[in-house]
Amino acid sequence: MLATTLAAATAALHAQTPDDGDPFDLIAGYSVRHESNLFRLADGADPQAALGSSSKSDLIGIATLGIKVNKPYSLQRFELDASLVNYRYRDFDYLDFTARNYAAAWRWQLTPALRGNLTSTRTEALNSFSDYTNYGVRNVRTDEQHRLDAVFDVDGAWRLLGGVARTERRNSETFFEESDNRLDTVEAGVRRDFLSGSSVSLIARHGRGEYFNRPDLSSVYQLDDGFTQREQELRAGWTVSAKTTLQGRLVHVAREHEHFPDRDYSGMVGNLSVALRATDKLTFTGNAGRELGAYQSDASSYATTQRVALGAAWKIGAKTTLRGQFDRGRRDFRGALAEVPDSGRVDQLRNARLAVEWQPSRSMLLTAALEKEKRDSNRAAYDFDNSTATVSAQFSF
Repeated sequence: MLATTLAAATAALHAQTPDDGDPFDLIAGYSVRHESNLFRLADGADPQAALGSSSKSDLIGIATLGIKVNKPYSLQRFELDASLVNYRYRDFDYLDFTARNYAAAWRWQLTPALRGNLTSTRTEALNSFSDYTNYGVRNVRTDEQHRLDAVFDVDGAWRLLGGVARTERRNSETFFEESDNRLDTVEAGVRRDFLSGSSVSLIARHGRGEYFNRPDLSSVYQLDDGFTQREQELRAGWTVSAKTTLQGRLVHVAREHEHFPDRDYSGMVGNLSVALRATDKLTFTGNAGRELGAYQSDASSYATTQRVALGAAWKIGAKTTLRGQFDRGRRDFRGALAEVPDSGRVDQLRNARLAVEWQPSRSMLLTAALEKEKRDSNRAAYDFDNSTATVSAQFSF
């Protein structure tokens, strides 16, 4: 999400932790989060009828234990960020689960001119009830990506790019709209680097995908078992000044299904982001983007999302930082197979977050945050409001 991108950008601009040369860190943390509308019920909906409970809110305890490794060896660098995250719900305890997440990387280099990355990531999270509406079931989503890429320096400014990747998404319970799928891709491209630190790349990508854990092919529901995907990407980074950077990407994506072309989609996606360090204590970020992805039901085959986000970080003191961000978007559901009540659904999305961080020492970070999420739809059943309050503590050793 753009809000996550903004948070990462502002955190990077304000990072003050020195590198003490220790390649290993143990991380432990605990958060308490209150959600006023955990299941994203529509305004006016009766929680007793939908949930079997008079309340739609919950208090969630989140315990994290992890390890971080960043170890160079000759021309190579090895990285690992692995964690166990345990979620415990006070009232709706059937949602309890433990996520096993990791991000591993080998930053390899064979010669001064040939280098690249071998990476593998895995994240587990509860499917958001903003889309998944089987309220009585815990549905955990697992996303994995495994990738090998390479860069070859042709001369001082030009680079050849190449890579192969596999991405996979699995749900612990059936979720037809965002079904389990796997995509294998191969890509090739070229990049031009400039002395200023700016760059521009052109990349072509071809993929072969499959849906799995689905019922047999059916001409009624038009749930396919395979697809091809093609992308042409233009990517650029511009170092405007010592205080300002711009990043952008523009991609044409086309997905074609093997048996049911009514599920096909194509179009432009991309994003433009800016990071501005106004002063040593104040930074601003902005991001505008468009997304396109499968969302398959009888009322839609895919969804487009346009978002604009703004963020700021103010370092109030040597140990305290205030962060704020606002995200606004629109989501259109397209490609209906038939004229049904949800056909033509359009959602307006808003999200605002305010957080304060206090870092009394290198090994301790305390955070308190408030967040407001709202969706207004032209189908009233999809309207909701949710407020979140979180306090957390993180320790590193």
